[in-house]
Amino acid sequence: MSLRRPRSASPAGSEGNRPTSPAIGPVPRFAHGSRVPGWDDAVDLTKPPAAVPDPATTPVPDRLRSAIIGAMVKYPDRRSAAIPALHAAQQEHGWCSPEAIEQVAAVMQVTPAYLTSVATFYDMFANAPKPRHDVFVCTNISCSLRGADDFYAAMAAAAEQDPNVTVRSFECLGACDLAPMASVDGEYVGPLETSDAERILEDLRAGGPVLADKQVRKLRCADPKAASGRGGERTTILFDDIDEPGLNTLAVYERRGGYQSLRKALAMAPEEALSSIMDSGLRGRGGAGFQMGKKASFLPKGDMDKYLVCNADESEPGTFKDRELMQKSPHMLLEGIVIATWATGIDRAFIYIRGEYSHQADILEAAIAQAATAGYIGEDILGSGHALKLVLHRGAGAYICGEETGLLDSLEGKRGNPRLKPPFPAIEGLYDGPTLINNVETLCTVPHIIRMGGGEYAKIGTESSTGTKLVSVSGDVRRPGNYEVVLGTSSREIIYGLAGGPPEGHEVKLWFPGGSSAPVLTGDDLDVAYDFDTLAKAGTMLGSGAIIVVDDSHSVLEVALKLAKFYAHESCGKCVPCREGTNWTVKMLGRIESGEATPMDLDIMASVQEQIIGNCLCVLGDAMAMPIGSMIEKFRGELEAEIEAARDRAGAGELQNVVPVLLDTLAS
Repeated sequence: MSLRRPRSASPAGSEGNRPTSPAIGPVPRFAHGSRVPGWDDAVDLTKPPAAVPDPATTPVPDRLRSAIIGAMVKYPDRRSAAIPALHAAQQEHGWCSPEAIEQVAAVMQVTPAYLTSVATFYDMFANAPKPRHDVFVCTNISCSLRGADDFYAAMAAAAEQDPNVTVRSFECLGACDLAPMASVDGEYVGPLETSDAERILEDLRAGGPVLADKQVRKLRCADPKAASGRGGERTTILFDDIDEPGLNTLAVYERRGGYQSLRKALAMAPEEALSSIMDSGLRGRGGAGFQMGKKASFLPKGDMDKYLVCNADESEPGTFKDRELMQKSPHMLLEGIVIATWATGIDRAFIYIRGEYSHQADILEAAIAQAATAGYIGEDILGSGHALKLVLHRGAGAYICGEETGLLDSLEGKRGNPRLKPPFPAIEGLYDGPTLINNVETLCTVPHIIRMGGGEYAKIGTESSTGTKLVSVSGDVRRPGNYEVVLGTSSREIIYGLAGGPPEGHEVKLWFPGGSSAPVLTGDDLDVAYDFDTLAKAGTMLGSGAIIVVDDSHSVLEVALKLAKFYAHESCGKCVPCREGTNWTVKMLGRIESGEATPMDLDIMASVQEQIIGNCLCVLGDAMAMPIGSMIEKFRGELEAEIEAARDRAGAGELQNVVPVLLDTLAS
């Protein structure tokens, strides 16, 4: 189902003017996590207990063995190498075959059953033979608003007879500024047109670069201030000259003053550096908005194993700011991590980056090696006595791993199932040790806080929402991209002033202020200030800082159904309210579309959302329930009109007229 409607169409809900969806049918959703076939089958008790393969009798290719051992030595627990080892096995064999899993199990000394349980959870692991080339087409909200489903149909049709190419619909790939876009063997390309499908196949067959003119690695920052640096009417800190050539290298980063904040921090006592972060009032930029300094202060003091984990699993639909930071200025992130570990007495750190960000991960790997050679990472950093081991850990495709405890389980080599809280990660996190978890943008801000001083940084923005914020704007806007704004800026200025607003002749119908999990606002709310507290008072949240704009050429039903299908697909299935609630919501929205619903269904659906919120192990269920509930509340009239129109199309109109008569008869 395509969300893109003809621009000449009347707004959805107007009688007699409802454009029909393309005839391609629904975009398929590929099950994962607890939704793989057979996940609920009873265990076969007649089978012998799982056994670890004998390494002496299990042949393993030398290259694969070396990769697995190289991964295991990076972690305190060898099981953490499960995902890297499965990546290596898939690269060696083409898929996670029983033979490949047997080989990994023999080297890691775990059971094949354990590795199979991991491999079946993540989208990027193939559990059946697959063609040589992968084309993942993003069909989530931002891309669908700009025609992704039509491109998916064209791509699938073009590759239908090519045995070397597999085409899959994929959830948000973190490149909404390229919408519609695709990942071709890990190379991000876009914006795409249906004619690009044949071009992609031609480039793959030729063995050269794919759509060289549309690769994300060549995309410049959308923010006009990113090129000219600080000054003028707007302030840029993180995006100051972000497009400078070579900024991803140590030489250019140092020339611009890189790692001077680290030197300054190491000259302070750790408590003083932490105090500066607390004085800044910096709130986490990943979603929850909790103050970083306070979170860090919760870590126990003393000599014990403590960990820092950078959450770079940027999976929230509409969010792509961390991708740009890691790709263009990786040393800024590394400097922030080293400072944060000095301030908190941590000597082991991990960057958990989503598996789809292969290009950005390669850049980070190179930056880590450069920083280690220069003495910014390792033993006795710059003669300070501070030591830090830093590991880049690549995920394998699961939205739930963006949730901090699901991320920790994944980093420990398990399925990414969220944990019950308390205990909170600051007390009992990675490997059961105290753990500080922050996202990329938050940690990138730390060097600037040390450079400016916490008090000076706090003067930017509002009293309770200090500093600048990277905002990812996508959907129905003329200039999608990342923009750095001072917190407290008018949302209208961001959507219309920076991103250009909707296409000519259209108005904002609804918008998500903080990614797809945020309750929606309408076109009447555009003047609300963009900061944590003001948005909360407006009944929504700033979240990850991702604005998705939907104009009046789309129906609320289409957006809601696309959203619900995403969260139903991404639910790990561990707890009932989320597992069943997301599925029921998809079915109930489907009833509206098929003409089987009545207005009572809206009341039931709203009640389902209320029962989900606050009753799940993590916030994934809430992430669907909050925006769906807000759409029912704010657009009930349109949804009721959609119900009536669908029932008329399905021939249910006459039956509806009979129901009140029957009820009156029964009552009498």
